[in-house]
Amino acid sequence: MERPTDPAGEAELATWLGELGADAAQIEEGLRSGRADALAGDVVLERGATLSARDVAERTGIGADRVQSMYRELGVPTPDPDAPQFTEADVMLIDRLVGARRQGIVQGTDLLRVIAGAMERIAEAAVAIYVQGPEETLRQRGSSVLECARSNAGATELALDVGTGLAPLFRHHMRQAVARQRVIQEGVSRRELARLAIGFVDLVGSTELQGRLDTRALGDQVSRFEARAFDVTAAGGGRLVKFIGDEIMIAVPDAVAGCRIVCDLVDAFTDDGTQPRAGLVYGEVLFRHGDYYGPVVNLAARLVDAAIPGEALVDESVVVAAKEEDLAFEAAGRRMLKGFSAPVSVWSLAIG
Repeated sequence: MERPTDPAGEAELATWLGELGADAAQIEEGLRSGRADALAGDVVLERGATLSARDVAERTGIGADRVQSMYRELGVPTPDPDAPQFTEADVMLIDRLVGARRQGIVQGTDLLRVIAGAMERIAEAAVAIYVQGPEETLRQRGSSVLECARSNAGATELALDVGTGLAPLFRHHMRQAVARQRVIQEGVSRRELARLAIGFVDLVGSTELQGRLDTRALGDQVSRFEARAFDVTAAGGGRLVKFIGDEIMIAVPDAVAGCRIVCDLVDAFTDDGTQPRAGLVYGEVLFRHGDYYGPVVNLAARLVDAAIPGEALVDESVVVAAKEEDLAFEAAGRRMLKGFSAPVSVWSLAIG
């Protein structure tokens, strides 16, 4: 929406941007390009960024090329080692990462890439939520550039404050991860393996359904899908590993809890008007960077493809592990599944 010229408003906006920390050149360019509201968020993000990669290297006792390499592995390119891009907090981060490597706690670049992926997803989500929510509301309302700029700056400051305060939350997740690791690795044949129930749940016909929805309705459906998946899985003591389009992958420490979670997920998505189906297998999986791999995972993915809407298919591993519990399984024959050379005996888990 193009806003009418407002000299008085521009003067007030320029004064406010200056108080926020923007310099004269930034303000002039922001007003000229019509991006003064976006400039407000940029100024907040640049606060305290007075150090270059070379400065960080000098402060931590390593080479500038190594600082650049570590940030590249963390998903942050630093093409100019002399550009002011970093803060005192960066010095502390690099110093601790270097110390962790020297002590052998962190080896290679695997952890840095995992951190990069997680941070990138959080940042992308935070920006999208603001742009599609509060910012769009302001634009539709015809708000002034100053009002939009203040909102942008406030949202950016809040996001950074939340990021800074995530340490207590990380502590809780570390505690849960340690406890989960002790359970899922008990008695496994090798340290990189974990014994888990791996499940997949997908929504039959969701591609066709989504093709009929407008953007807002599609966004609402995706939000409900993600919220229900997370809530039901967490309530049952499982972990939602990832979303794969209209499919989710879950990991649960034992087969009984896995059965109950997939039943609850099928029920929850059915209540939402979709056609869910599930597959669940129990056994040893390769555990790497928070994800799981191997034949157990592959079989669970094939079982969900073989299930009909409203059904959860399991294999013998689940039936044996859950035989002492009040769960009902109905033999569903032997199936030839993609990637498996021999027929697989499957059972349908009673739902409801």
